[in-house]
Amino acid sequence: MAALRERSLRLTRYLEQLLDTMAVQDSQPFTIITPRNVKERGAQLSIRLQPGLLEPVLEHLQNEGVVVDERKPDVIRVAPAPLYNTFVDVWRFCHVFKQALESVLERKSSIAEKYSV
Repeated sequence: MAALRERSLRLTRYLEQLLDTMAVQDSQPFTIITPRNVKERGAQLSIRLQPGLLEPVLEHLQNEGVVVDERKPDVIRVAPAPLYNTFVDVWRFCHVFKQALESVLERKSSIAEKYSV
């Protein structure tokens, strides 16, 4: 059981590190709202998206076969399961999540440009 918990901690820590790297590179379209202290959290991270991003990001994730939990109005919960998720799965989630954010933000930007005076 201890080995399983350790794997869970490592997967979630890796997810957190990848998301932190994305947040630094991008214009902060999301925030991790789960406590950073591993003793204060389980195996999931809650991610608050900027207003208006939840539905299109969820649609993109689902189209790519990525399963997350949603908490309206603007939170997704990501939980790498130590029994069957790998570090590659965590990396893939972050890759697809980044693509989803970029796609949605690009669309919003082009719409704003189109209608700006």
